[in-house]
Amino acid sequence: MNAPRDRKPPTLQRLVAMFRSALEALGHSPAEPELEEWAVLIHASMSGRGRSYHTVEHVFAVSGGTDPIGVLAVLFHDTVYCEVDGGLPRGLEPHLADALEVEDGQVELGAFDPKEDPLRALVARLFGFTPGQGVTFQSGLNELASALLAVRALRSHLTPSELAQVVTCIEATIPFRPQEAEETLASRLAEADREHALGLGEAGVDAAVRRAVNVANRDVGNFAYEDPAAFLSHTWEILPETNPTLRMPAYTLGEYRQAMARMEGFFGTLNAERVYRVFRGTPPVEELASLLERSRRNLARGTRYLREKLLSARLLETFANLTGGDAPVSLFMGDLPHEGESDSLRLEHMLPRLDGPNASDVDPDVLRLLEEGRKKESAFDLRHSPLAAYLYARLGDAASDRALAADDGWPLLEALPAAHVIEIAILCQPIAVTRASGLAAIVARLQSAG
Repeated sequence: MNAPRDRKPPTLQRLVAMFRSALEALGHSPAEPELEEWAVLIHASMSGRGRSYHTVEHVFAVSGGTDPIGVLAVLFHDTVYCEVDGGLPRGLEPHLADALEVEDGQVELGAFDPKEDPLRALVARLFGFTPGQGVTFQSGLNELASALLAVRALRSHLTPSELAQVVTCIEATIPFRPQEAEETLASRLAEADREHALGLGEAGVDAAVRRAVNVANRDVGNFAYEDPAAFLSHTWEILPETNPTLRMPAYTLGEYRQAMARMEGFFGTLNAERVYRVFRGTPPVEELASLLERSRRNLARGTRYLREKLLSARLLETFANLTGGDAPVSLFMGDLPHEGESDSLRLEHMLPRLDGPNASDVDPDVLRLLEEGRKKESAFDLRHSPLAAYLYARLGDAASDRALAADDGWPLLEALPAAHVIEIAILCQPIAVTRASGLAAIVARLQSAG
């Protein structure tokens, strides 16, 4: 039977095709077993259970629009993600265990003789590390290890100059650094060019860093999506990677709130100028301005969206803590889509229908995101946010911010309009039946205070 023409090739075959095309374009002729080995290495590295965003699909999304060197860099740039994978995956230990020393949670670039291991020396030079130096996730541990994996896997085919350019691209994907990082990278590559006789010259170094900037900017391209719902969908895929408890089937309201708080804090302090990379006119001024403008807009809306999600999470967490302690999210909200029958009772079914915002300072785009949801479904959360939308439509920006500034517990409840808190507490009672009497006591106290 012939395969349907409208179906994509299997993932491993797509990876094989990427390797084959890139290497042949560079004048190399890899054998079929080598192509298979590399494809399996990438697939296995990026298929860990903790991965939800940095998967092979991310490789396919980023790889377009770059040249063969850039494609090879993209293939390897996220192969190591220690904090998500719980260290080096077993399949990578034969390639990297000798290079990184881990002790008491500290990671160091292992000692080596540069003359005996010039490729490791080349990678260390381009990353600005020295043997025995501590390496953190923030300073580029994952990218350093991914680059070392790339050169060790490809050294049988690529020249030292080509390997150095692949490493340069991977180094540039270390995220959210000051703009001078690219000039520093260019200086390191120029030093490596002299030390390792790469033959790049000034023009070759300049071109290599420009390519690296393009690869790095494609890597974070979602920050400049025109549609904020698509931007948030990609953001939500990162949440389980950075918050392991969300991968569990019954995470609690407190754990969910902590995840929202961390992401909101990150968005609220991230400067768009640290998202996109710039090097000597690359990208062009007009393109950069457009990227920054869209990034600022998405970050602002994303921050407000997360603040409203955080407020609704804190409200339910407060209900839980005042009625017996932290509890699974589903105890107060009902089954998440992956937990129960599609027709089971959920809090969203109980909320009154919104007829538009009551507050004057509601961002309609944020409200739409909360009501209609992100572009993609999530395994750990509802795509839309009915309780957050309900509260935001009635409170708006200023009142939400005042409530978020209040301490947990009764101060938070008292910072919100009593009528809204009472209404939501009553609606939760048929779902959180074991907390119904405690919720009724909250309602009675608020009613007597009014």
